[in-house]
Amino acid sequence: MRRLVVASVVLLSTAACTTDPPPAPAPSAAAPAMTVDEAHRLLPMDGAGDLTITWDPSPDTDEVQAARRSLALNYWMDAVTDWTSIIPVGRMLSADRHYREVLAPFAESTDAGKPASGPMWVKTMGAQKIRPYQVQVTFCTDLGHLREDGKPYRDIKKRANLETYLMQYVTTADGNRGWRTASVATTDFSRAKTYGPECTRWARHQP
Repeated sequence: MRRLVVASVVLLSTAACTTDPPPAPAPSAAAPAMTVDEAHRLLPMDGAGDLTITWDPSPDTDEVQAARRSLALNYWMDAVTDWTSIIPVGRMLSADRHYREVLAPFAESTDAGKPASGPMWVKTMGAQKIRPYQVQVTFCTDLGHLREDGKPYRDIKKRANLETYLMQYVTTADGNRGWRTASVATTDFSRAKTYGPECTRWARHQP
């Protein structure tokens, strides 16, 4: 899916180069066009276009909620072809480097290819503290009924997918503090031993 190309550019290895306190923003960065609250209101948490997301009920900490928003953003990008209204929302969900290197290059994209469609399901598998101000949040996504260009996205027997979002508590260039996405692994094989069997048993939904 197109999201895999966009979201996997910055890998989870960025965890190794983070300072303990929230880093100070670059003073020359331009101010964003919207607030964090506005971005949250615009975000289609239950899917967009012909792609729907069903969330498995689970307790949410602030960092897990932030990771859920980033997952919803990524599938929003999958569901539509015009990203000009999506990237500004993504800026408010992302750490500055992640935004600059992963999202900003697509700010003017108006024809991003074939949109994905169909239902998907998401379950929070776990949140692991990496170091102060950094948490890895892993989701199980059931992608068995997603389609792209009218064709199944993946073999129904391989529908269970693990995605990990590295969340970092930062001070961004716009002066806001909070949990933002520092990197994404949209298919995280490193978590398969820990979460793979449970994810496979769970990912058996029917529309």
